[in-house]
Amino acid sequence: MRLSVDKINEKSPYWVLQLSDMQFRFITKNGIVYRVGFYPDEYFMKDRAYQFFIDNVDEVRAPKDTNVYKVIAVILEEFFNYDSSVMLYICDPRDKRESVRAALYKRWFDNYPQRDKLTLRDAELNFKGYIVYSGMILRNDNPEYQRIVENFDAFVERVPSVYNMNPK
Repeated sequence: MRLSVDKINEKSPYWVLQLSDMQFRFITKNGIVYRVGFYPDEYFMKDRAYQFFIDNVDEVRAPKDTNVYKVIAVILEEFFNYDSSVMLYICDPRDKRESVRAALYKRWFDNYPQRDKLTLRDAELNFKGYIVYSGMILRNDNPEYQRIVENFDAFVERVPSVYNMNPK
């Protein structure tokens, strides 16, 4: 899969550079460098499922910038317009802002004009009191929709026993 940086740049408030088929880079007005993209999932589906990531490259505290949200939204829109692949995400908990990240996914989804064409399944995974927010977004017209949703729900249910986690 190769996403179109040209289509992304038609709508993006910041100029986006394509690093690889599914990875991008942009710099904000405050000089914050972000790397955004997708890599093939190795655990959940192994085929046509991608983990999404957002990386503040220099790991500096970024001032609030609504244009970052807009760039991410444009990249996600290009992903979902491309085909019916599944997007998975895990909100990085290292800086204790994982709940903010989870809220951003929900906000993007709630504000996406074509959200009626997508399904968001989110989950809070508890690793011995350490909450990890994760989720899956897929198109409703995915030919394997029901199987994917059932597998995701079963995976979320199975996680505590697989990773020896305590209940929340």
